[in-house]
Amino acid sequence: MKVPSSQGLMMAATLDLPDTDPIAYAMFAHCFTGSRFTPAAARVSKTLAESGVACLRFDFPGLSQSEGDFSKTTFNSNVDDIVAASQWLTEHYSAPQLLIGHSLGGAASLKAATKISCLKAVATIGAPFDPAHAVLHFADRICDVDDQGAVTLQLGGRDVTISREFLEDLAEVNPEDHLRRLRKPLLLLHSPTDQTVGVDNAQLIFRVTRYPKSLMTLDKADHLLTKDGTAQRAARIIANWVEPYLVPENVCEDLPEFVAEASTIKASKYGAAIRTGGHNFITDRDKSQGGKNLGFTPTSLLVSALAAANSQTIKQAAIDNRIKGLDDVKVTISQEQSADHGQIKLRRKISLIGNLSDADSASLRAASNSCSITQLLAQGIVIDDEVN
Repeated sequence: MKVPSSQGLMMAATLDLPDTDPIAYAMFAHCFTGSRFTPAAARVSKTLAESGVACLRFDFPGLSQSEGDFSKTTFNSNVDDIVAASQWLTEHYSAPQLLIGHSLGGAASLKAATKISCLKAVATIGAPFDPAHAVLHFADRICDVDDQGAVTLQLGGRDVTISREFLEDLAEVNPEDHLRRLRKPLLLLHSPTDQTVGVDNAQLIFRVTRYPKSLMTLDKADHLLTKDGTAQRAARIIANWVEPYLVPENVCEDLPEFVAEASTIKASKYGAAIRTGGHNFITDRDKSQGGKNLGFTPTSLLVSALAAANSQTIKQAAIDNRIKGLDDVKVTISQEQSADHGQIKLRRKISLIGNLSDADSASLRAASNSCSITQLLAQGIVIDDEVN
């Protein structure tokens, strides 16, 4: 998709959507000279979508697949581009509640957040306190910029032109001005071993900004979050942290305990989003059966329900009969297919842990047969189809 920048240039963008209706929308601003495909941007956004939060990531003008000339951009123009992207997301989908920025994109997000009123929270990953920190990447070439008006460097495996205007704009930014004006809950994620942007930058941001704010270490992570699992771990931390601040969208009324609703999802041919009670989860088939193993299989849910119901019934019986010696219950249900007529059988193994008499053990094992799921399966099920 294409999102207009603050100057009307079209920025290439990707909106990562959950398999179910989003509970909220977020945005991700990538690192200096990066793109929406860098590990941090892509993996964090996709993992957020798995938690129910849709996330828009886009390429700043002049980078990757976006229109424009990077040499004509500045830190403040990128700030305005983030604001423009938030306006587009509000008009076409829903107002973003969370803004995430990585590295220099994090510094830009901190300033942009003071201009986006709909935001409920801001999170940064490896962000510098002073945006001018980006100059450290090419400090030995600054004199060339003064002499020639611009300098072309190889950053991230490609040529990038840095203009005098870019450097002058960075020099004029006083981070304390906008950091003190930030009125959003803030999460600072930073690796204590970051060799590109030291963790002291996060500490400086933390000192200047207002509460509520949190500083969390992203241990064993490099600056670009290229190590396996680090970007996903960052996303899960952000999702857990931001949950109290979000105002959920598309909230459905809880279904009764005895009602379940399945809706197909796009991520897998056989996958389905299940809603029951006040809970949501994904089911799928194993890869050997054509699925992608994104969630529980229907069979695993059935045997799990039987195991859980048996365990609960036994515990309830111990309470009702004041049996004190029961410490734990372990119920294992396994599916077996008999050789005769292909009949499917379920094998149950009940382990009662604790100091129990033979009579108490027998009583509790017998109680398991009164379990509602056991009775439902034993007596057979009648399915009445309701025509829509």
